[in-house]
Amino acid sequence: MKSLLRIGLSSLLLVAIPVAAERAFLTHQAVDKVSVLDLEQEGKVLAKVDVSKAPVGVAIDSLRNRFYVTHPEMGKISVIDMTTYAVIDEIKTGGQPFGIVVDDSGKRQVFVSDWERNAVLVINAESRLVVDILAVGGNPAGLALDTKKRRLYVANRNSNTLSVLDADRPRQYAEVTTGKAPYAVSVSPDGNHIFVTSIQDDKLTVIDGQSYEVKATVETGMAPYGVDVTHDNSHVMVANQGSNDVWVFDVSTLKKLTQIPVGEMPESISLSSDGTQGFVTNWFSNDVSVINLETMQESSRWKVDESPRSLGRFLAD
Repeated sequence: MKSLLRIGLSSLLLVAIPVAAERAFLTHQAVDKVSVLDLEQEGKVLAKVDVSKAPVGVAIDSLRNRFYVTHPEMGKISVIDMTTYAVIDEIKTGGQPFGIVVDDSGKRQVFVSDWERNAVLVINAESRLVVDILAVGGNPAGLALDTKKRRLYVANRNSNTLSVLDADRPRQYAEVTTGKAPYAVSVSPDGNHIFVTSIQDDKLTVIDGQSYEVKATVETGMAPYGVDVTHDNSHVMVANQGSNDVWVFDVSTLKKLTQIPVGEMPESISLSSDGTQGFVTNWFSNDVSVINLETMQESSRWKVDESPRSLGRFLAD
């Protein structure tokens, strides 16, 4: 726990106000669990939560103090309290809910890719009911939401496309051709670039955030999965499952700057809120790689429960 000091204007007393440490919320597909790690205490396990079969995707709802976990094999989503770590509900969606993202603009929306029905489900975060189903390409996987532009991006694995949807009404702005079998998608914080990994042809598709035209297609390591962009919009980082490493590219030139060895079959990558560290879930070696974003080297590796995946942004206070 961190503490902030508040000075009372009348009494000048110092009062400690607790601030929650940043945490990682990990799904463990093979053992039907979710674990929560304290990032400031070298991955100390704060909780292990038993959930329904084969959890995959995760999304944080800080406004409502809960997080969501998808279960593609069960056609449901677990809703878990971020304080008690109790499962407070299961949303029965049917189909195969896979990727998930929360609209953190204050609107009561959660978006979920449905692998089986080639659709995006819209869930009301208060009623926890599916309120809309939006058609997209074949086998949608990763999602990303630009809350400022109100755009939802959907990687359609079997259509080799990225769908660009309006986040507030049933409208599609574009369908962009990507590499083969797109999986994960990330938007730069300034909204100028959209990055899509394609796992079957080892490519990163770079899309203009205004025109939705493909700006470049960049070679990556083998079988790129997770992707994230640094907070200053300068670097994009790609986790490659087939080559067990993370490649770092300069966003302005799209040149590869370095490659960082990590654990076996890295799946997802998320960057800390202070922009100093990256965290990579290593699916087959059952650990999390911690990357120093200043040196661009792995600084440590934390053992965790079996088969961590955590498709989506898995860090939050």
